Amino acid sequence: MRVQPGRSAGRFAEATDGLLERLNNSTAVDLRLWPHDLVGSRVHARMLRAVGLLSADDLAAIERGLEAVEAEFAAGSFALQPADEDVHMAVERRLTELIGEPARRLHTGRSRNDQVMVDSLLWLRDDLDRTVQDLAHLAGLLLERAEHALEVPMPLYTHYQPAQVGSVGFWLVSHAAAACRQLRRATDLAARLDECPLGAGAVGGGDLPLDRALTAHQLGFARPSPNALYATASRSDLLDAVALFASIGVDLSRLGEELVLFTSPAYGFLRLPDRLCTGSSLLPHKRNPDGAELLRSGGKLAAGEFAALASVTSGLLGGYSKDLQHDKALLFAASDRTHDLIALAALHVAGVELVPDRLAEACAPALAALYLADRLVLSGMSFREAHHVVGQAARVADETGTTVQGALAGVVPPALVTLAAELATARTPDLLAGLRTAGSASPESCRQQIVELRSRIALA
Repeated sequence: MRVQPGRSAGRFAEATDGLLERLNNSTAVDLRLWPHDLVGSRVHARMLRAVGLLSADDLAAIERGLEAVEAEFAAGSFALQPADEDVHMAVERRLTELIGEPARRLHTGRSRNDQVMVDSLLWLRDDLDRTVQDLAHLAGLLLERAEHALEVPMPLYTHYQPAQVGSVGFWLVSHAAAACRQLRRATDLAARLDECPLGAGAVGGGDLPLDRALTAHQLGFARPSPNALYATASRSDLLDAVALFASIGVDLSRLGEELVLFTSPAYGFLRLPDRLCTGSSLLPHKRNPDGAELLRSGGKLAAGEFAALASVTSGLLGGYSKDLQHDKALLFAASDRTHDLIALAALHVAGVELVPDRLAEACAPALAALYLADRLVLSGMSFREAHHVVGQAARVADETGTTVQGALAGVVPPALVTLAAELATARTPDLLAGLRTAGSASPESCRQQIVELRSRIALA
């Protein structure tokens, strides 16, 4: 009878059914873990030698064989076999072909349950480093563009309605702040990946004198995982990672939506280069913002992967169950898409052009309302009264076709008519420069925000 990897030849009297074998095979998904599997195997073998469970000759053969396997993977010549159930068994099968009996000793004290978890955490640690680099690059681009647009006026919106005067720079800094927040979340998660599951075994540990602390330290972890059952059954770190990717996607979807709107003829604030637009198969004149639309939609998909991973991993009894095989497909899909979307966002930030005349035109006089109310407050009026007076002026302006500033003199108390007349001359730069609160859209505040965010990027 053919001996199948991962099966006990003595336990089963017949081969696995072909359908189950196909569904049970995860090699196509987890093949990307091969560098981490080889690292874990090297460290595990050295630990076995350190505790006397492996001879010096066997360790030398295993390390020589793993080096050969690594060379095959690196060259793209590693040949998968139909019976390779996953990347771990593929490596062990090839190692056995290369060095024989010593390879059969490598799995001593190790289960695929703890092996797959350490591989996944090593992969995730590398992927989070890449995520930090990607986010830092995007945030840096946003801040660079923002520096040159701090005095380019732009309407700010609530409820999709013009609300207040801001600047293009302030808008870009807002997205840089979002990227820096996600950068911090990624570094925090990476720091929490500090417990090594290798050596936990299948579910409850084993009788061999393994040195799990040695294994953990050589793999760059702070300590071994404290509980074997939790180490092999939990996918909380992977859930945290997919939640991070989903949250990054939400931020990018907001950027995508704003790019779609602000580059549309209805707004006309921005213009995308041809390389970031597509055409229509029927309408010759179209310039479709497909990249921005993919940012808007693609960023939402990791939320579905998070929900799927939470569902698959919840409510399982005890240790490992085959349900958990689906974890890596969901994790990898969310990660791959997130890296692509961050890169796509960076292309848009670097390539988008401003249309200053249209931006200035869109800053209607009504956007001075808060500025006017605040100036009335500074003159001694209560905010509620100032809010009422300016709202009244806005209504009069709508009815008469004048500006809010122009209508203000007719509705303020007589003692403030002179002030109202002065406020009627307020221009857009006045509205921006008059903003005093920390984090506001004033050019001075934005410059401070840029300095602060760049310091956060430097610390990542």
